[in-house]
Amino acid sequence: MRRIFLFAFAQLIFLAACGGGGSDLTGGTGSTGTGTGTGTGTGQTIAPVGANVVQMIVNAGPSGAGSNATFNIPYVSVTICAPGTTNCQTIPYVEVDTGSYGLRIIASALPTSFLPALPLETSIVGGALAECAQFGDGIAWGSMRTADMTIASETATSLPVQIIGDPNYPEIPSDCTSHGSPEDTVALFGANGIIGVGPFLTDCPACAGTTQYNIYFSCPVGGGACNDVEAPVTQQATNPVSKFTTDNTGVIVELPPVADPAGAATATGALVFGIGTASNNALGSASVLTTDDTGDFTITYKGVAYAQSFIDSGSNYTFFNDGSIASCGTAPNQYFCPSSELSLSATPTGLNNVEKAVSFNVSNIANLSGSFSAFDNVAAPELAGSSQSFDFGLPFFYGRNVFVAIEGASTSGGVGPFIAF
Repeated sequence: MRRIFLFAFAQLIFLAACGGGGSDLTGGTGSTGTGTGTGTGTGQTIAPVGANVVQMIVNAGPSGAGSNATFNIPYVSVTICAPGTTNCQTIPYVEVDTGSYGLRIIASALPTSFLPALPLETSIVGGALAECAQFGDGIAWGSMRTADMTIASETATSLPVQIIGDPNYPEIPSDCTSHGSPEDTVALFGANGIIGVGPFLTDCPACAGTTQYNIYFSCPVGGGACNDVEAPVTQQATNPVSKFTTDNTGVIVELPPVADPAGAATATGALVFGIGTASNNALGSASVLTTDDTGDFTITYKGVAYAQSFIDSGSNYTFFNDGSIASCGTAPNQYFCPSSELSLSATPTGLNNVEKAVSFNVSNIANLSGSFSAFDNVAAPELAGSSQSFDFGLPFFYGRNVFVAIEGASTSGGVGPFIAF
């Protein structure tokens, strides 16, 4: 799973369970969908592509993703440009992650000639700034550079961007690899990059004053050994939405229901920017659940309150602990495999004491179609060390419009950070 060690990446394990059945990221305006699934599907409207809306699709992923072209990964296309120029590249198959902060692109997804056009960030000690993004299933190493980013008609200028697997900085420090194995290629990452649109501004505010987390490094320009360094928040991987001039209060992730318990080949929805800034992003009747300063709140399941829980589009399963459900595989590649589909429920509760019960299903993924990419009924045990967590992953998002408000942003539902659905 993909939740960064400190204030970032959502939990996501790329398991080679499904593949195929993909489609491209162009054309279409989404669908409201019908039928039953994890989401109710009742009254849901998926916004058509527009000034603050980009099409989002769940499918088998980019060519070259190899065995990691699995399932339940939402993708959008993003355009990045050399700052202040029209020298631009559009990157498809960028994963949408409500549990991380910042744009990160795999170097091999860019033309070799384009990378030098993106200026390197300079560390506070004078070298090139690089980052070690630490996931639950590995690390992503690469340089921090500056780019202008456009998605739909929204633009973030002078955005700090991580280039994962930057060939100019191939020497990964041991302080980084001690946190996991590198996932620095499309084949290992399962995407051409990731856009973190979670409820916070940057990925490691604490890293502005300490090096203890082994996240930011200073590297000799041109290559060589890199050393831990503090990184001002202005240089850190930054939530791009917070840098938009409008529609910068948060996002809405909109996906249709999965009508068939066996899954769907694809699911087409929308990523909407802003909360309460336009006619297509009003909160309506959604319940607002405020979070703590790591994006967590409490989810109660079978009478147990899990205080470090979250809702996360970057998790392809729902992750939780339940020893009564049969499991298959070996951790970390493990999942629930009940003999028949289970109907379960859990109750998220925000720090504002607002609670909302959620019904969800769990099936044996081994019995689902290997040619499909969208499933609302797959789940897995939490990783070791996550005994206080319940993670509603992408299965939760099908059939719901899920709002993510950024810290400090004023909306009709109050000031972020919060999740609403």
